[in-house]
Amino acid sequence: MNFEISAYLTKLLNTSAFFVMGVAMQKISISPGALVLAGNKRLEIIASTSPSKIEARDVISGETVFISPGEIEFELKTPLHSGSETFQAEAELAIRDSDIKLATDRFNVLAPLKTKQFLSKQDAEQCSLALGLSASQIRRLFAQLDMKKGPESLILKRRGRTKGVKIIGADVEDIIQQVIDEYYAGPGATVERVIQKVKEQCLTLSLKAPSSATIANRVRERKPRELLAKKSGKKAARQAYAVRGEKVQPEAPLQLIQIDHALVDCIIVDDQRIPLMRPWITIAIDVYTRVVLGFYLSLSYPSAMSVALCIAHAALPKNSWLKSYGFSGYEYPFYSLPKRIHVDNAKEFRSKKLSDSCRSYGIELTFRPRGTPHNGAHIERLIGTLMGKIHILPGTTMSSTKAKGDYKSERMASLLFSEFREWLIREVEIYHSTEHSALGCSPLHKWEEYYQNKDGSFSYPLLVDDPKRLLIDFMPSKTRVIGRAGVRIHNIDYYTNTLKRFDIGTKCVVRYDPDSLKKIWVLPEGEKNYIELSYADLRLPDTTLSEFKSLRKKIRGESARRVPAAEVFKLIEKNEQLVSAATMASKQARKTRERKKSRLADPGHPLNGQRQIEKHIESIDYSVNPVAYTLED
Repeated sequence: MNFEISAYLTKLLNTSAFFVMGVAMQKISISPGALVLAGNKRLEIIASTSPSKIEARDVISGETVFISPGEIEFELKTPLHSGSETFQAEAELAIRDSDIKLATDRFNVLAPLKTKQFLSKQDAEQCSLALGLSASQIRRLFAQLDMKKGPESLILKRRGRTKGVKIIGADVEDIIQQVIDEYYAGPGATVERVIQKVKEQCLTLSLKAPSSATIANRVRERKPRELLAKKSGKKAARQAYAVRGEKVQPEAPLQLIQIDHALVDCIIVDDQRIPLMRPWITIAIDVYTRVVLGFYLSLSYPSAMSVALCIAHAALPKNSWLKSYGFSGYEYPFYSLPKRIHVDNAKEFRSKKLSDSCRSYGIELTFRPRGTPHNGAHIERLIGTLMGKIHILPGTTMSSTKAKGDYKSERMASLLFSEFREWLIREVEIYHSTEHSALGCSPLHKWEEYYQNKDGSFSYPLLVDDPKRLLIDFMPSKTRVIGRAGVRIHNIDYYTNTLKRFDIGTKCVVRYDPDSLKKIWVLPEGEKNYIELSYADLRLPDTTLSEFKSLRKKIRGESARRVPAAEVFKLIEKNEQLVSAATMASKQARKTRERKKSRLADPGHPLNGQRQIEKHIESIDYSVNPVAYTLED
């Protein structure tokens, strides 16, 4: 830009007005009391606090704001009034943003023609075409146009009270907002309750109560997310309104699996056909194919052992597992170690030992952010699908008390744990062969499609070379040292002759099964393979960790002395004899017995193998004289 043009523009800007395309542009006076439009807000200038900051008041809300001169769009010429007229002035300024935009668009089209005294027919037709209005409407707007007021002169003058303008007193308005904050809360929150409370408080304070419609409108003016949060909690509001962002979608099987626990919606019975309890299921889904990669069914509460058994079941082929339950001809070709496991924030998942075990097998363990179940949507949907099938079984508890109605779950319960397990295996098989709405094909087909080669042959996922080692590596663990009597854990001594190779004080990792304390697996420092240990005293009965701790706590409550393990095992033996002889009237006793039985008699449990439940070795009575047997020649 040359000097002459620059000087000319400077002079032009210093005049009270200048013209662009024949339109007179006005200077905006930034002085106290001036009304301006900034950021779609009608503001009254209060003071200039600095060269770049202006203090102003929102004439609608009364809020004090700070703006810069560059934020001012144009000056409003409507003067402010005082007293009762102030409210009327503010109401007139309550203009819709869409009206302002419309007026600006019309101003930009009509203003260049204002230099003419009359609007020609040709000009009117061109404006009609540009604005989508009739010629008569164009002429009315042209007559209404005021170049001093600018676009403001073309803003629609709507009849009636402008939306958002409140005509009730401030004290009554405060009561309404306070009642909404206080009483619109919890599952029972209703607009009717708010209306009732507002009218009660107005009556108490001798104020004229607003109409029910007015109060209801104030509730509806609140943000829907805020109302849902007050009624159903922040979690529900976040689920309904939070932006969830992009999801990571796997591109192949085993790239991502999700694991979760669920309490089964069905009561099972014991071997006397007496109602017992609801089982737990820990289940893993492959997100890419939606196959049930593995699951573990138990009568015990979810634990680190449940997770270990589920991961092992997911990683290993299922042929021998199916045969152990008498299934033949069933297809369950899904197995191998996943690259990533996604879980929630339950204690058994948050264990450092679990993350260490995953890392040793090249598995990334990731966690669902708290309060965001949509991040585990696939496993949640699978559990919902299975529970829907379970709801047709005798003894179902349904998903809620409302859905259950008058149905007597305990009275109708009829399935043994083993029978329910058999039913579940078949249902999983049916699920794998049924078209999945999100896939457009069955999970089985999706899996096979990925592993089928172009020539029609199949490739296979990687196999784990030591299945038992895999399970043991994910079992709960403690760090101990080898002592003179062997290895002690949970105050119980374990021993095998193999320990003689190690020195006393050698550190070792001890893995154990909380549902069966009879054996542990020890990995001494520097060794690559686990050593299996049994009770040092082979006469001791098998038991669960929870039962052992419970009885030891009971003895400690009776005496402050240290409790030896042998004393606890004596109580366990007595309890077993009592339970066997009793009529099993106690549900808790029956639960304890069934938990043991379901674990120790499970033919498909990887730690049971093909063995039967071992009988306890009875103690030798040395007070009885030995009997001599006659040897035959």
